[in-house]
Amino acid sequence: MKILKFLPVAAIACLAVSCQYGGGSGLSSTSSQTDSLMYFLGQMNAADYLREANRDTTMKETSEKQAYINGVRAGLAALKEGDDSYNKGVMLGMQMAAQMMSFSEQMDVKINRTSYVGSLSSAVMADTMPNTTLAQSEFRKVMQNIEKAKEEKDKATSQASLKTVAEAAGLPKISDDLYGKATDTTDGEALAEGDEITLDAKLLKENGDVLSMPVSSRGKIGNRHNFPEVMSDAILKLKSGETGEYMTTAYALLGARAKQMNMEPKDVVKMTLTPTLVPKETEEDKK
Repeated sequence: MKILKFLPVAAIACLAVSCQYGGGSGLSSTSSQTDSLMYFLGQMNAADYLREANRDTTMKETSEKQAYINGVRAGLAALKEGDDSYNKGVMLGMQMAAQMMSFSEQMDVKINRTSYVGSLSSAVMADTMPNTTLAQSEFRKVMQNIEKAKEEKDKATSQASLKTVAEAAGLPKISDDLYGKATDTTDGEALAEGDEITLDAKLLKENGDVLSMPVSSRGKIGNRHNFPEVMSDAILKLKSGETGEYMTTAYALLGARAKQMNMEPKDVVKMTLTPTLVPKETEEDKK
């Protein structure tokens, strides 16, 4: 098993050239090339950790740093020199453990590792090749069922959360996914689906932090490539030039992308929207 392929290109290059260094912690003038290689690789991996810690400040805690180092040591100790089959199994096990934890968190399910190992063991030990076509088909069916159950749960919990927060704020209900009203009225033109508008939008999380979600500054109402459906629903309650204050949820606004924005589906989002109708071009304008 060629573990070398997992090293970054910059580290591999040090095997072919004389790496220059000026001493420092962990290195001396008598350090071997491989010691130097591992030292600099450790520095690069540490930088990766610290960059991530700038986004997740809990990782800056000494206890979290030590836990990370202990995990690295455990990973390094897991492999056996000269036993390629065992090492391949260790690598797959570590990969699957990471995927299982991620899947369990994202889909809100409990993973049975025993079921996975049992299936893998029986198939590997058998004399016949597993029916991968059947396995892939059944895998997709089960995935669809899990995703549907997660979606239904997210929808129900997000709507319940929104109802509580919006009613406490005194906002009228428009739909199960949207509460709000116009706060700065005008006698502008009524808006309809398909109208082209410019939009001034401000999105805030419930704690007041800005939600860094890109929103089109110009587009057509009802076009999901321009505005999320729940946002179009809010816009349609306004006249051109009016401003409205609304509440919705990360689930209704972002769907499955909520996690990517570091939000839970049930998190409430405050929207301040001001749409302005783009005048339709007349035949006279075209001349």
